[in-house]
Amino acid sequence: MVLAIAAAVGYRVSLYSATSAYDDALMDGALSLAQLLRISGKADALSLSRSADILLRTDKYDRIYYSVRDADGKLVVGDELLSPPPDTFSSGELLYDGRVGAERVRVAALAVEMPGTRFVVQIAETTVKRRKLVAETLTALVVSEGLFMTAVIALVWIGIGRGLAPLSRLREEIEARSPRDLRPVPEEHAPVEVRPVVRALNHLLAQLGATLRAQQQFVANAAHQLRTPLAGLRMQAEYGLQQREPAEWRRVLLTLKLATERTAHLANQLLTLARTEGSTLQVESMRPLDLRTVAERVTEESMPRAIAKDIDLGLELDGAAVNGDELLIGELLSNLFDNAITYARKGGRITIRTRVEADSAILEVEDDGPGIPLEEREKVFGRFYRVEGSPGEGCGLGLSIVREIAHLHGAGVRIETAASGKGTLIVVRFPATAGATASADSAVHA
Repeated sequence: MVLAIAAAVGYRVSLYSATSAYDDALMDGALSLAQLLRISGKADALSLSRSADILLRTDKYDRIYYSVRDADGKLVVGDELLSPPPDTFSSGELLYDGRVGAERVRVAALAVEMPGTRFVVQIAETTVKRRKLVAETLTALVVSEGLFMTAVIALVWIGIGRGLAPLSRLREEIEARSPRDLRPVPEEHAPVEVRPVVRALNHLLAQLGATLRAQQQFVANAAHQLRTPLAGLRMQAEYGLQQREPAEWRRVLLTLKLATERTAHLANQLLTLARTEGSTLQVESMRPLDLRTVAERVTEESMPRAIAKDIDLGLELDGAAVNGDELLIGELLSNLFDNAITYARKGGRITIRTRVEADSAILEVEDDGPGIPLEEREKVFGRFYRVEGSPGEGCGLGLSIVREIAHLHGAGVRIETAASGKGTLIVVRFPATAGATASADSAVHA
């Protein structure tokens, strides 16, 4: 396409220049013949010698015709076959295409004004050399443009091949890797333009490697954590089968019940952590909700445990609208509430608060338990980590689940010392939805 367009444009330009030169030469012949007419002074005195006639008609390629006609169109001298110019021509010069018999000709016409009369001088030539010029010009353009395009294509082909060779080697290296090989791809072998892509790929491989290591560690920890309670269940069952006294059977069954509840709780927490860790919330699961409503529901579900431990449960709930998954936020609060009940002293106090502060929705859970030392506050968010000497039989997953769910909602979690100077205050700060305002609801205490 480029070759055709270039040839067409070049042909038109060259043809115009050459045709103009041929037309100028043809008009010069008409001017010379007009000069002879002026010198003779009158048309009937105009005559050309045989040698002049031969000289005028001589051309290497074309046949030449000429004529001189008076104002009435009557031929004075020249070729009768050469027709008069168009009726629209009356003065000056004119170049036009015509025919002499079956031949196409190019005609130069010139009006010569003389005292008392006017004459029209014409010279025409066939178009042989013009067609020859067209063919030669087009051939030269096509050949030269073709050679040029061939050279350009060859250079581009070689250049692209050499330029993409490092990229091809990079592709071959990546294809040859095993699925477990997550080493960074060497940047120095990649073209400069592709290096940002290679860096982004290496960053992705690093993240994928970290995720795989975390999953492997999670599976190993989960297997270890489940192995111990399952082994205890088996031992208790075997022990119970060896007993003969109903009272002993009842004791073993109660022990099995408690162990089963702890194992089920551990399994549920593992499933929750696996579901939340490293994932992203689907848009359809996110909807506007009020932290106060979630807190009221979770508190109602956990009330029996608080009553059994004689805990004074306080609710200071203001409206706090967020966008989130209600089930996951409920799981977050359940874990915080479970931790607070586990570590609060018997007859102690737990307070749950919700409110809007600036552009954040705040959820707080405060207890008056032993508290978490400052140096341990970041560690307790790790999986299966428990502060040494902590009461109860927790598995160390609660706060890990809290952090994962908070991150999924774009929230932050921090641990502080309670306002009373002892105990633990856990603050979860969610991005508030547009238009969320703190309502002036009064605090409710249970």
